[in-house]
Amino acid sequence: MAKRKKMTADEKADQKVKYYQSLENKYQKRWRNSEQKGMDTYNKMKAAKDKKEKAKLKTRWQKITKVVGAENNARKHYQKLRKNAEDERDALHKQQGSLAAIAEKIAQHNAQFSIDPSSGNNEGHAAIFPSDGSAKEPVYISPSDNESEDTTSNVTSWPVDEGAPRADYVRVASKTVSVGGIITGRDRTEATEKYNRLKSWHNHHKTLTYLGDINYKHLVINDLQNTYSDLRDNLKVSIGFTFIYWAQVTTSTGKNVKKKTSKSSKRVAGSRNKKYTAITVKKGQTLLGLAKRYNTSVKWLQKVNHIKNPNRISTGEHLYVGKKVNKRAKGKIRVK
Repeated sequence: MAKRKKMTADEKADQKVKYYQSLENKYQKRWRNSEQKGMDTYNKMKAAKDKKEKAKLKTRWQKITKVVGAENNARKHYQKLRKNAEDERDALHKQQGSLAAIAEKIAQHNAQFSIDPSSGNNEGHAAIFPSDGSAKEPVYISPSDNESEDTTSNVTSWPVDEGAPRADYVRVASKTVSVGGIITGRDRTEATEKYNRLKSWHNHHKTLTYLGDINYKHLVINDLQNTYSDLRDNLKVSIGFTFIYWAQVTTSTGKNVKKKTSKSSKRVAGSRNKKYTAITVKKGQTLLGLAKRYNTSVKWLQKVNHIKNPNRISTGEHLYVGKKVNKRAKGKIRVK
């Protein structure tokens, strides 16, 4: 079986626009047909002389009117989604154009640098720029000290459960990239301006791309240091990057999720105002007397009203009791 070709970002964006466009056209056609049908039914209703026929046509026209409204709402909904998809596609094309322009500038820069490193274009071969193409110019750095990457894994020190895959007990830690080098400029002001761009990307947690001897996307600066050395027009910097992994997000409809509640909480928090009568405890009444009066048990009253000690109820307290009243049974009188 042939493997399915992986779609590019452009193809996905175009497919999304076409999908919502087809749904918009579908409901627009339905809406127009239903609207025309409603107008025809309305005209027949106005022209009808028989009362029964007129009432029948009126009922049909009202139903069609509801359908017209629903189909028009669906058309507007998919029209909005289609416009959003078009905006996303345009933003993607703009981003790709910006990244292509940056890539061309880097290629020209590196070509000139490789031909004659001392030709004044001594900014270095390593380039740093936002991965979304929001910057027009990259920041070049000459990695003079180090250009390294570090990948570690977190491995549990506890024994592995019998029969469990050992790989389940290993997690890849954040990959880090360290670069130390020089930012050059025609003067110290230009070099500082380039460094300030790095500082701004650091402060705003921009996702960056680093193109040097090692190439990485989806990097975030976690450490940025500047050393004011004896270099007249240059800055000596040290940059630490952390690789950002994509998260796999799962969603749940929650249809199969059942909230655990006790029977007593269902009775009390649900509709106990409808099921039970609320009374105010009078002086001398006891829980046992109330249980006999309202044809229930002390245990049931404790459960519904959350009473821990059946011998302690206060005058003026509100209690929920059963609806059936046994007038013959009288509670034991106890004065508190």
